[in-house]
Amino acid sequence: MKRFEWIDTLKGIGITLVVASHIYTGEIRYFLGIFSMPLFFFIGGFLYSSKYDNQVYLKRKIVHLIVPYIAFILLLYPIQLITLLPQRQGFSFVDILKLIVNPIIGGTFLWGLTSAFWFTTCFFITQQLANFIIRKVNPKQVIFYIIGLSGLSYLNYLFFKQIFLPQNAHVAIAGTSIFLIGFLYRKLYSERNNSTISISVLFFVLCMTLYSNQTSNLWSWSLLGMDMKRANYGMPVFSLLLAIGLILLLIDISKLLVKYAPLLSKIMGALGQASMSILYLHLAFIYALKGLDSGISYFNLFVFSTALSFIIHSIILKFSFTRAIFLGSYSDFEQIFLTRNNQI
Repeated sequence: MKRFEWIDTLKGIGITLVVASHIYTGEIRYFLGIFSMPLFFFIGGFLYSSKYDNQVYLKRKIVHLIVPYIAFILLLYPIQLITLLPQRQGFSFVDILKLIVNPIIGGTFLWGLTSAFWFTTCFFITQQLANFIIRKVNPKQVIFYIIGLSGLSYLNYLFFKQIFLPQNAHVAIAGTSIFLIGFLYRKLYSERNNSTISISVLFFVLCMTLYSNQTSNLWSWSLLGMDMKRANYGMPVFSLLLAIGLILLLIDISKLLVKYAPLLSKIMGALGQASMSILYLHLAFIYALKGLDSGISYFNLFVFSTALSFIIHSIILKFSFTRAIFLGSYSDFEQIFLTRNNQI
């Protein structure tokens, strides 16, 4: 598959927005919620490749996503229990049982240091659903699956909020629709800048922001914001369209950075390549930094949690074993575990 230089920059912007959404509160968090997580489902669809058969695709994605998920759960969940549980009082047997079962069920039940881990298993399920659909149907029919899956996800959100599945599998319905939108965008993509779309979206967002300032008692970004972890998809149809529009805007910004601000693009690109490590680690550093200095500013919290996560990622990169376990590097995993087992 052709390598797009701006993709890593886009992922870097995306992961910094995710970190920011876990630090900042109020309207900023609501606004970032519209598109920060949908962005990664969209990127997944854009980068999708059908060069592997279903069995190989499944095996590679298990190594790439599920192995690091388990590794980071085993690393951070005990630390979470040791550091955060003393702050709670009055534990019953049921409470203790929940603490044991929560990481197994995953999804919405993940909390504290592992709160963001819901994305990994949901994204894994999304990939498998999307792979099945793309292989089975004509590309022209994909749009109907997008509409159908989006409709199902809104039904879940509006009328069946109490229904949930382990590992946030129900959220994969919405995730798959966004993944397929990214897939279709790749089919239609050209290197020409989509500035018309971006300018239109930016103008709309600015108008809505001005409107919200004038009628703050009537308007809030919370009306549009998504919380995919909890199957909250915002305002039906409108939030999804706004999310896609803002994602297209970020794509244009990423391409402009590559062209006109190469140093900043390289920094964001490096963060993009470390995006999964940052996803797993940033909350641990946020909690740790807050524990060391309860008065730490949001900006410092953002910078240090991102930087420390990146440093750990850089250390993980140095060793084949850690690359296999914590990054899901298939070549390293195959060399260390699969080849060795075959020799035995």
